[in-house]
Amino acid sequence: MGQYGNEQTIVSYSAKGARFYEAQLTENLAYGNLTIDFLKKIEFPANQKNILDIGCGTGFAFDVLDKKFEELDLTGLGIDPAKGMVDIAREKFAGKKRYSFEIGCFESIPLPDQSVDKIISTLALHWVTSIEASVKEMHRVLKPGGSIDVLMIAYDDGFNFKKPVVRAMEKHMTFPQIMRSAKLAQRVDKNQLKAMFEENFNDYKVDVQNIKQVIYGSFQDHMMWWKARSSAITHEIKDMEAFIIDLESEMKEIETSQGIPFDLSCLIVSICK
Repeated sequence: MGQYGNEQTIVSYSAKGARFYEAQLTENLAYGNLTIDFLKKIEFPANQKNILDIGCGTGFAFDVLDKKFEELDLTGLGIDPAKGMVDIAREKFAGKKRYSFEIGCFESIPLPDQSVDKIISTLALHWVTSIEASVKEMHRVLKPGGSIDVLMIAYDDGFNFKKPVVRAMEKHMTFPQIMRSAKLAQRVDKNQLKAMFEENFNDYKVDVQNIKQVIYGSFQDHMMWWKARSSAITHEIKDMEAFIIDLESEMKEIETSQGIPFDLSCLIVSICK
């Protein structure tokens, strides 16, 4: 999880919300396998020992990479703006000195200039208020010759899946409320994101890939992820039980013999010398 676009999103990840997120993270339908696959493919050059995970959430990336961190003798610092997330991460890794966790975000990284060898981030960069400012901060703290690996959602992620969601929201939220929820995440495509990074990392190789998948699941499968992530979007709904009933009804309109489809679209950024 990561840097969020407004205070409401951060608040939604209270200790209770963070615990639910932690319990569901590896089981979620849409992004779980993609995130794990992304993390396992990250390369750690021999000269890059100090790793920063921005938007670390409960430390999921370090869970996945723990064996590799031990083998390569790497140290990891995770930062996240949600205290509930950081508290759980500190508790989980209390016995492992190679990991530490601090409150922080993309746009305000609590580190000196040129202080980290490598930056990683999963499903976090789209929650910032400014991607441009976030890229500048990454450039500021990265050591010369360092590298970056980032996974984030693309502008069209869930484009078709969200249509029935919006129809259900229209029954329980005003148009301004729906528009506010729509603006929580930054929406950029492959070319826009690459241009932002190339502007700041002009002496680096910048590669951006757009990964697209259609994932099918039951309504309950999709709700596991929805409940872990949607509180910032739906906090203004007064009758959540009625909303969930309407949401399930709308979802049945797009259900196929394979299940309810989610049209996933993510961007993977790799930056190195």
